[in-house]
Amino acid sequence: MDRTEIIGKIRTTLTNAGFYVSDFYSLRPIGFDLVARRDNSLLIIKVLTNIDSMSENVAQELRTLSVLLQGCPLILGERSGTKKLEDDVVYDRFGIQAITSNTLDEHLLGGMPLEVYAAPGGLYVNLDHDKIMKLRQEQNLSLGTFARYLKVSRRTVQMYEDGMNASIEVALRIEDALGTNITTPIDIFKYQPKEKKKQSLVSVETENFKKFQKEIFSILQKVGYKVIPMERCPFEAVSKDKKKILLTCVDQYDKKLLKKARIVSSISKITEKHAVLITDKEVSKKNIEGTPLIIKKELKKAGSPEELLELIIERLYNK
Repeated sequence: MDRTEIIGKIRTTLTNAGFYVSDFYSLRPIGFDLVARRDNSLLIIKVLTNIDSMSENVAQELRTLSVLLQGCPLILGERSGTKKLEDDVVYDRFGIQAITSNTLDEHLLGGMPLEVYAAPGGLYVNLDHDKIMKLRQEQNLSLGTFARYLKVSRRTVQMYEDGMNASIEVALRIEDALGTNITTPIDIFKYQPKEKKKQSLVSVETENFKKFQKEIFSILQKVGYKVIPMERCPFEAVSKDKKKILLTCVDQYDKKLLKKARIVSSISKITEKHAVLITDKEVSKKNIEGTPLIIKKELKKAGSPEELLELIIERLYNK
């Protein structure tokens, strides 16, 4: 399947699993392809035929966006280099989980739990460490006896009980010894950034943005927003104050903006965040495709994030 076919299959899977899914955005560059929500779970999805083509810069922006929108980033792909990805295995690219479209289908529609992940050296599982120690002690198995059965050292057994995970082969021997399942599932809807600093505070440089866009970013900052530029999104920035997030599309008024408005509106509905189009020309329209439209001089008059939000909400329902 080519990438377009894969995206179509993924949208069908998500819809059948009860997700609301955004429209597909084909303009370039793009750091994600779909957003999908079911109840409180928000997925921000990047689709790649080869997951090794994901660059660290793209991954950084995807992680940052996920933190800002309180969502979970997910890569869906078919291969790593020339090697086909295995189904029912979770891979990692720059701190983002990656699975195949078949795995997504089996997990969401077939109820198949995800337990195996790929790491240097092979395939591994997450162990229920407390359960292993409790069962070993209940069955009066010493560390030495248990280690000999597992064909590992006493210290390795201690490390398993202290928090280290194990290869599939060792996990199967542990389950054989204790007579029960001792793994914990992988949750693709839970995202824990590995960086110690808040990723929501990370922003890209603005050299690649147009002069007009930089001017708008500066005005938004004066209004009271923290502006996190986005180079690979259909919107140019996420603007953040203490209470609200704005998906901020900043561009000249042309046909491209009209196309972007459609997808920004779709993303706004799925993420449950307000969106705004900020442009240069004064036009009669107050919103495009359901996304409020504001011109530069109107933005300058806003004295606070609250005033701007009031204008956005007013424009949302004003054709």
